[in-house]
Amino acid sequence: MKPKSLIPTITRKELTEIIRDGRLRALGVIVLILAFTALAFGVQQTQRAQGERDAARESSVKQWEGQGKKNPHVAAHYGTHVFAPTSAATAIDPGVSPYLGRSVRVEAHRRNLAAHSAAEDSAALQRLGDFSVATVLLLLIPLLIIALGYGLWSRERERGTLRQLLSTNVRRQDLFWGKALALGTIIGSLLAPAAVIIIGALWSLGGGDGDTLIRLGLLALSYSIYYGIFAGLTLYASATSASSRTALAALVGVWGLFCLITPRAASEIASAAQPLPSQAELGRQIKESLENGLDGKTPSEDAIEALLKKLKADKGIADTGMLVDDTFLTGFELQAESRYEDGIFNHHVNRLNDQIQAQEYAVSWAGFLSPFIAMRALSAGLCGTDYAHHRHFTDYAEGWRQQLVDGLNQTFAEKAGAKGWDYTAGKELWQSGPPFAYRAPGASFAIQHHLIDLTALFAWLLLAIVLALRSAQKVKVV
Repeated sequence: MKPKSLIPTITRKELTEIIRDGRLRALGVIVLILAFTALAFGVQQTQRAQGERDAARESSVKQWEGQGKKNPHVAAHYGTHVFAPTSAATAIDPGVSPYLGRSVRVEAHRRNLAAHSAAEDSAALQRLGDFSVATVLLLLIPLLIIALGYGLWSRERERGTLRQLLSTNVRRQDLFWGKALALGTIIGSLLAPAAVIIIGALWSLGGGDGDTLIRLGLLALSYSIYYGIFAGLTLYASATSASSRTALAALVGVWGLFCLITPRAASEIASAAQPLPSQAELGRQIKESLENGLDGKTPSEDAIEALLKKLKADKGIADTGMLVDDTFLTGFELQAESRYEDGIFNHHVNRLNDQIQAQEYAVSWAGFLSPFIAMRALSAGLCGTDYAHHRHFTDYAEGWRQQLVDGLNQTFAEKAGAKGWDYTAGKELWQSGPPFAYRAPGASFAIQHHLIDLTALFAWLLLAIVLALRSAQKVKVV
């Protein structure tokens, strides 16, 4: 007859012991208070940032449409600003948002990098924006798991109850799953209210669309894997350590290695392996390329002339000579010059973006050395605040800028006629430009850019489960 499973009984027993420990209850309450405080802070920051962006966007539109009569190319120099939308999930994990700009100045003859970051504009105390729900979830909850579970095996051994349990033919496997379920249940009961409040807060911020709910679901699943890793390692340390004190010291050391030391070391190594140019160096490189081409040998005049010939050939006016109006040709010259400059700026900015992305990928591979690194990157990705989402926005903004400037130059070429540079357009032209209709990518975009991090998390989970199970089978009673 197959012996009856004692897993439910063992789970209840472990839960009772954990709940009776007043210190652990107090620790859980402190962590929850920190999580709710971080959420309130994140919601307040997100709402304020959204309000500021809405006001700035409205002001920018009014300035663009109310600039009065101007030559279209002069208006392109006047320029405007576009703004990245604020995601409700930013309240959970701001990612790179506080450090990279959320607005782009759009103007003729140059591609501008994003600017006006929160870290740049805020006072010193406000730069503590790193305090977020993600900070609590990534750093403090693993410590709570360690505090709750470091003695699950070792205390039984120190009290002598482990020997008594095993002498009654209780299976080690049942003991393991009972302890694991108890640890998971207590953590889940602490985090479930926080999850409900977070979803409610995001819904009130307008984050209740389908994609946001998918992202939240994937985020919850990812964090569950992350906590499962620490739970498995905690059970392993408790089973293999000579005493509870040794288990606790080892686990805190592992936490420090995973969450503090390895991420910093990985960032420094990635920066050294793939150094980025300074802003001054980037500006110098762009200036040299504008003057002598990307190959350093082609003067800008020759390159622009070649582009002009292609534009004229495409329009069927390559051999019309004096029959073409000078202003019409000027408009084509402006278009050729704009396309030449666009190519130069895109080359250098895309190379910079690729270098930053290479650093990101290098750090992601370090996720196989630390589950914290993998979860940190995945968390920002699912919240839409990682570098991949930032680049997606800035690339769209650049495409829109080129479309806007080309349209203004085309209008100048077609309508200026004999007036030439004295030709002016009005509000009708400013309002007829292409709409800035940026939409953030879906959740699949985040998954696609964080496959390395996902793989690292699953690898760590598998390793933690294997270690925890093997240690339970071999746990010593003395």
